Formats: sequence, C-alpha cells, structure tokens
Amino acid sequence: MPRPATNKRERLTAAAIHMARESGLESATIAAIAAAAEVPAGSVYYYFKTKDDVAAAVADGIAAVLADGREGLDSADDRAALTGFLRAYLDDSTAVVSYGTLLSTAATVGGADAHREALGWLTSRFAGLGFADGAARARALHLLAGVEGGAALAHALGEAEPLEREVAHLERWVANAGG
Repeated sequence: MPRPATNKRERLTAAAIHMARESGLESATIAAIAAAAEVPAGSVYYYFKTKDDVAAAVADGIAAVLADGREGLDSADDRAALTGFLRAYLDDSTAVVSYGTLLSTAATVGGADAHREALGWLTSRFAGLGFADGAARARALHLLAGVEGGAALAHALGEAEPLEREVAHLERWVANAGG
C-alpha cells in the first residue's frame, strides 16, 4: 500500500536529521535521504531545492524538537525545569554516545541559534531562582557548557559515563543553587 503524500516533507526531514546526527550533513546525499524516507529521489527536489534547504530543514526540525522538550518543562518550577533539561540528555544518552547531541547537530548544521535559544531559556530559569541577570547568564553558560562537554566526551569515547557523571554533578549543583 503506498504511503500518503501528505507526510513526505516530514519523512525527508526526519531522515536528514538522523543522517546529520549519525555522520554529518555532508554525507547525507539527496539519494540517501530519499531512500531512508522511502520517497522517490526526484521528489526530494520538490521540497528541498539545494543542500542549504536540507540544512535549514534539519536545523528547524531539531530546533522544534528542542523547543518542544523545553516547553514540556515550562510547567515545572525553575529548579525542576533545570533538572529536567539535564535529564533529557540522559534520556537520549544512547543516541548521544552514537551521534552527539541534537543541540550540537543543530549548531553544526544551522549555526548557533539553537544554543542561543537554550542559553536564553536556561538564563531565565536561573533568574527565576533569584539570580541577577549577569549571574543567571553565567550559571546558564556553566550548565550548558558542562552538559554539552560531557556529551561530547561521551560521544568521543563511545561510552555514556562522562555524560552520566556530569549530569549527576550538575543536578547536585542545581539542587544547591540559590539566588
């Protein structure tokens, strides 16, 4: 039974995101993206005219996933939201070890916007804990650098331990944070 045509773009974008995380966007050819999405290669050009269009779709798709994840934490108090942000890295640890983080992939593909958005969200959460603007931003930078660094090392070593240890450390740090 043929697939409905209505979700081709989503399937193509999902395939491109997977490839970008797995081996970098440069290795994601139109033919490979089409095959992974089970879409005829000629159809890809209807949705993505250039490799830059694919990169933009990947960056936008990852940004949407990350925004949805943060949105899911918005109802939590600030401390719980920060801990939830850290826990999301552990929930994705198998993929992090294999592919790196979604945030880093988005930055590689589409620039630093995803990091800036995460940093802004983290800064607002630390401000909610009572930290002044400069201190809230400094703490947000520290948390983001720590968890992304732990994830990068986990990816490089092919094991989750560096990420697990860094998240545990940062969770204790957040639990003791007070403005």
